[in-house]
Amino acid sequence: MRGSARRSRGYGSREVAEPTDIILLTHNRLAHLVATVDALEARTHAPYRLTVVDNASDPDVRNWLAANRHRFHQVILRPANEFLEALNHGIAGTTSDPYMVTDPDLLVPDLDPCWLTRMRDMLDRHPDFGLLGIGLDQTNLPSVQEPETLDADEIVDGEIVERPVGSVFTLIRRDALNSSYTTDYETCLSVARAGYRYGWTRDVRAYHLGWDDFKLYPGHLASKLKYGEYREVNLIARPPTLPELAVAGPVIAEARRMGVPEASLLELTWSGPAVGAAAPDAVVLVEPEPGPLPLEAGAAGAVVMIDPPADRASALVPEACRVAARAVIAVATLEAFGSRTAAELAPAGWSGREASGPGDVPLALAAAAAGDVSLESKLGVRTIEDREHWLTLFAAGAFGVGERRLWIWERIEPVDVPDEVRYDAARVRRWDPVAVPPRPPHRSLATRVRERARRDGRILGETVRIRVARLGLRSGRPS
Repeated sequence: MRGSARRSRGYGSREVAEPTDIILLTHNRLAHLVATVDALEARTHAPYRLTVVDNASDPDVRNWLAANRHRFHQVILRPANEFLEALNHGIAGTTSDPYMVTDPDLLVPDLDPCWLTRMRDMLDRHPDFGLLGIGLDQTNLPSVQEPETLDADEIVDGEIVERPVGSVFTLIRRDALNSSYTTDYETCLSVARAGYRYGWTRDVRAYHLGWDDFKLYPGHLASKLKYGEYREVNLIARPPTLPELAVAGPVIAEARRMGVPEASLLELTWSGPAVGAAAPDAVVLVEPEPGPLPLEAGAAGAVVMIDPPADRASALVPEACRVAARAVIAVATLEAFGSRTAAELAPAGWSGREASGPGDVPLALAAAAAGDVSLESKLGVRTIEDREHWLTLFAAGAFGVGERRLWIWERIEPVDVPDEVRYDAARVRRWDPVAVPPRPPHRSLATRVRERARRDGRILGETVRIRVARLGLRSGRPS
């Protein structure tokens, strides 16, 4: 429990005696959780008690919660992911009025008076509001989200934006939510039915780490689609398939051993991208034209050839060596190189050797898993987050029987490896891994609240005005 032993003079000389119960809901995304708690502790000077409700997270989060138990008022561990409804366990287990609910991916701002003092004072000065969330910093707003625009009639006293808000360090009066917390829009409706208004702070803003989940935690983002609509899923990169990872694993392991960064890999493929699918920074040429490659000498750290055709494979080796600063790696059968050894094919100044390539068993397992509908939900875009684990697994699977092997040529006197492949976009037609994530129709939270209100036959604004008039409270709307 933090701050419970002291009294803090609030914004506007208001004494805050009771700590505010903050109920933080967690599910995976350890880096976000750690950053959220650290910022909360460093930037909150008003007294609060932090309750963590964990939705059956993976071991890393649960281990961290156990190791940091002393930092929390209480930890409520759930055996299954209940999504937002798990907040109800925290609401029932706390006593402050108002209490606060939040997701674990928000960095509160560093303000004086602190952000919580300002929000508590704002709610006190607007007794007609039953729910008040924190505003969101727009600096990392995803490109698929519409830029924030505020209408004058939505702004109350210059400090509250009267719009629906979710669980983003959101203060809720206990008598304003008379039902369970099920979804954000149901909560807003419930608050309105109780005769209160809802909104978020105009000038107190938190940094929303979750807006970067399409890059950092795409599997987490995609898994939330069954609970709602998230436009950011359309920014998720194309996930590699298991068969692609199975081929790329041994190749990327060799490149890393040689100190070649992924952005410096040039893949030439005649059977579909594998390295480029697993390592998006690599440059991929699909079935390059016969003749010299359209790149300068030493333009790539390493050139990777996937299934070169037998009528071109041997001739491609010296040309690939010209372009590679450090190495050339091929995934090919013995037939592709006419049964000649790698050492025999090595140009002057290069050494050649062979190594086990993608094993037939791991390849077959990868293909079977990729075609199994029952595993689809467990794979999907999670292969982006789990990429390193899969690459390590398939690199270790380069043993035993394998129709294809690795052919490795290394420059005896290496030259400097470029940080990335140097190429002329006018001459090189680079493969673009176009992502095709799920594309649900997107409607904003505000739109969903309005649609639900109309469907239920309720006029929320009128309900609020009636309640405000009955209580003799000012509406707070600018005239």
